[in-house]
Amino acid sequence: MKLVPRRVVAGALSTAVVAAMAGVTTWALAEEPPEPPVRLVVGLKRAADTSAPMRTVSAMGVRAMDAAGPAEQAMTALRARTLEVSAARRARVVEALVKDPNVAYVEVDHVRRAFDVTPDDPMYTRLDAGGVRLQPEVDQVRLPAAWQTTTGAAAVKIAVLDSGVTPAGDLAGAVTGGYNYVGNNTDTTDDAGHGTTVASVVAGRGNNGTGMAGGCWSCTVIPVKVLDRNGFGHDSTVAKGIVYATDAGAKIINLSLGGTQSSKVLADAVAYANLKGVLVVAAAGNDGRNSRLRNVKQYPAAYPDVVAVGATARNSDARADFSNFNKPGDSWVDIAAPGDVVGMDRFGDYHTGQRGTSFAAPMVAGAAGLIKAAHPGYTGWSLQRALLRSARPVGGDGWVRHGMLDAAKALTITTDTTPPTIAGVPAPARDARVRGKITIKTSGVGDVFSGVRNVVLYADGKYQGQDHVAPYELRYDTAGRNGRVALQIRVYDKAGNRTDVDRPVIADNTAPKLRITSGPAHKARVSGTVRLAATASDAGGVSRVEMLINGKVRKQDTAAPYKFSFKASGYRSGMKVQIRAIDTAGNVRAEKTRTYRR
Repeated sequence: MKLVPRRVVAGALSTAVVAAMAGVTTWALAEEPPEPPVRLVVGLKRAADTSAPMRTVSAMGVRAMDAAGPAEQAMTALRARTLEVSAARRARVVEALVKDPNVAYVEVDHVRRAFDVTPDDPMYTRLDAGGVRLQPEVDQVRLPAAWQTTTGAAAVKIAVLDSGVTPAGDLAGAVTGGYNYVGNNTDTTDDAGHGTTVASVVAGRGNNGTGMAGGCWSCTVIPVKVLDRNGFGHDSTVAKGIVYATDAGAKIINLSLGGTQSSKVLADAVAYANLKGVLVVAAAGNDGRNSRLRNVKQYPAAYPDVVAVGATARNSDARADFSNFNKPGDSWVDIAAPGDVVGMDRFGDYHTGQRGTSFAAPMVAGAAGLIKAAHPGYTGWSLQRALLRSARPVGGDGWVRHGMLDAAKALTITTDTTPPTIAGVPAPARDARVRGKITIKTSGVGDVFSGVRNVVLYADGKYQGQDHVAPYELRYDTAGRNGRVALQIRVYDKAGNRTDVDRPVIADNTAPKLRITSGPAHKARVSGTVRLAATASDAGGVSRVEMLINGKVRKQDTAAPYKFSFKASGYRSGMKVQIRAIDTAGNVRAEKTRTYRR
C-alpha cells in the first residue's frame, strides 16, 4: 500500500452545449474552424418502426451512432436512436425528424462530466497532524456500527457508471463484468482515474490489513464506462449504461456525474431502472462557489426517485463550500455525506483529501448496499426510504432536505408491506368475447404508502406488457387465438408489493358462417320490391346481419331468419347489394357483392 496525502477537489460541472450558428456571413467564418458535428437523440413512439429516423434523413449526411450489440439493445429498450449530423445540416434534419409520424421527440445529446476539477489548495500534501483518523468520514456516517450487522454481500451488485474501474488494491476481487459504452467493448479499465476512486469509496475491501475500507466492502461492483478519459460523456451513453447496469442485475447505480440540462433519454433511463426496483444515487454537483449555478438543479440528481447527494466539509456537518445546495423552496438535494474523503486511485495508491460530491455519492451508494444485504427483499424505493428516513439532521437553512447519512440507523428502517389496491372493475368484463387487438383498462388503481410503480399484464402466465402512468391501459393482441385466455393484471407498488386481478376472456377470431338462401342472382334485372334471405351462425352467437347497398348499411336484422327487402326504384341501375354477418366478438363475414340492373 502506498499512501499519498494530497487534496483533490472534485468541482464544478461543465456541460457542453452545441448550438448551430445562424445569420453569420461567410467571411466571418473564413478563419474559424468548422463547427463540430451535433449528436441528436431521437425518441420513437410506441410500436414505431425503429429504422424510421434513418430513412427519414438518410440523404442528409446523417450517421447512426448506436453500434450493434449492447449499445443498440440499450437504446431499443428506451425506444430511441442516436444520430450525428453536421452543424450546418442540423436544422433541416431536426425539421424532417419532427415531421416523421414515428418520432416522439428530438433533443440534443448533451454531454455530462464527472464532478471533478483542479485542487483548490495545492499545498495540502500532509497527513492530518491533529490526530484525526485519515478516514473520519467512516465514523461520521456510523459505518462501523452498521458493519456489526453486515459488511454487504457479493450478491448485492452496485454499478459505478463513470470513467471505468481498474481493479487494483482494495478493489481486487470486487469487480465483475461491465461494459465500455465509450469504446463499445468490454474493456472497462479506468483511463481517467475518477471511476476507480468512486468505486473504492463504494466497495474498497475492508478489514484486510491494508488500504482503506469502502462502505460496502463485501458487495460487488459492476463497472460501466460512460465517461471518456477527460471525464465527459453524452446523455445517450449514460442512458445506455443505466439500462445495461439494470439488466445486468445491479441493485444500486452510482452516478458521480451530471449537467444542468434535463434530458428525455436520460430521464427515461432512470425510470427504466426505477421500474425494475433499482436505486439510483447521483452527485448533486460542485458549483457551491459559483453564485450563478450553486442552486441550479443538476441532472440526473434532480430527477424523481433519484437520491441526490450533497457534500459536507471534512469531519464536519457543515456544508462543503463547493457543494450544490437547495435554494429556498427547493428540495432536490436529498441527503448529505462527507465530501472530503480517502480514496484509491487507478494505480492502487491511496489519497487523503478527495473532495467533491463525486465522492459523497458513493458513500451513500455503499450504505445502500449494506441495507440491501440486510434486507434482500427491499426495492430501490425501500432503500431510498431507509436512507432518507434515517438521515441525521444537520441544521442549517435547508440546504439538504433530510440531513446526514446514518448507515447504522438506515439498517433499522422498515418498508411498505401493504399491497396496492384496485377499486374499479377492469374492462373488458370477465369471459367477454374479444377479437384482434384489445385494450385492458383499469380504474381505481392506488397505493396509500409507497405509490403505484407499474401495472403488468400476463396472458396464460406469459408477460405481455406494462404501463406505469395512470390510468394504466394495457394492450393484448389475440390474433391467432380462439378459446379461453387467462389474462392477469398485476399491480406493483414501489416497495414491490403486488396485487393480482384475474380477467379471463374468450378469444374469438373466427368469423361467423353466412349463406344467402334466397334472392335474385348476381347481375339479375330487378323491379318492384326485391327480397333476400340468409342464414348465419357462430359458436359465440351472431350479433346481427346487415344488408348494404352501394356500400352503405340500409337494413339490419338481429334474429333468424334474416330477411331483407328494398324497392328497386329507389336506386339507379347497377346497384351493388351485399349481405354480411357480425358475431358477438365483432368478427365479420360477408357474401360476395351482387350487382342488380333495373
